[in-house]
Amino acid sequence: MHLYKTMKNFLMDLEYYIDIYENKIHVFNYIDILKLNEEEIKLQMDGFIISIKGDYFSVKRLEKREILIEGNIEKMEFIK
Repeated sequence: MHLYKTMKNFLMDLEYYIDIYENKIHVFNYIDILKLNEEEIKLQMDGFIISIKGDYFSVKRLEKREILIEGNIEKMEFIK
């Protein structure tokens, strides 16, 4: 459990972080959800926008400034 707490504390100290695995994407510390539908997601971050395209997107978990999305990710880009 000590390793888990160490990693969590390390990640929470970052300005933001994005985890991508299999068919999920986890974003911590986003500012706003600009667009959210089954084929496209746009999240406003501090200084840029994350654009994610694909299909079958659904929100699995939503908390203050943290989101977990499931679906088929085809393309992801960072827009200044």
